[in-house]
Amino acid sequence: MKYFSIAAVALSVVTSASLHITDEGEIFQNGVRRPILNSNFRMSCLENTFYNENQILDFAQKAYRIIENSKSRLDRCTFDPFPKEVLYIYHIGKSQTQATGQISHYMIINFVGQFFTGFYQYQGNEGQVTKLCEFDEGTTFIFPGTLDDSAHSAK
Repeated sequence: MKYFSIAAVALSVVTSASLHITDEGEIFQNGVRRPILNSNFRMSCLENTFYNENQILDFAQKAYRIIENSKSRLDRCTFDPFPKEVLYIYHIGKSQTQATGQISHYMIINFVGQFFTGFYQYQGNEGQVTKLCEFDEGTTFIFPGTLDDSAHSAK
């Protein structure tokens, strides 16, 4: 039984660390880009939960502190538009709908605390469903390497 518990824990670490996020809704269809966290920023995870610039910056700072602390860790993920980035996921909230039940919201950041996107998960009939959150029309984006975007990190 002891070996089974250790194996189960090891499997859950491997499973959670290998989360792969895809851009099925083609939110990033205009290329590799990241949202700019300013007063125009707004992200919605389904229709019932919205996040603004200040909330995301606060979550990014908390997540960055965990990344810096060698005793703690965040799960890693891969994200199609940024295949070579080392990315982490951080839980930012949850909501409830009648159709899907409980929904968990997450953000994706890199090792220096820069925000990339948000996503949500819920348990569907076919298993775990993972979808990207959407950005409101006013949200602007930068293409990495075009600007000094260090002001948009959690540091």
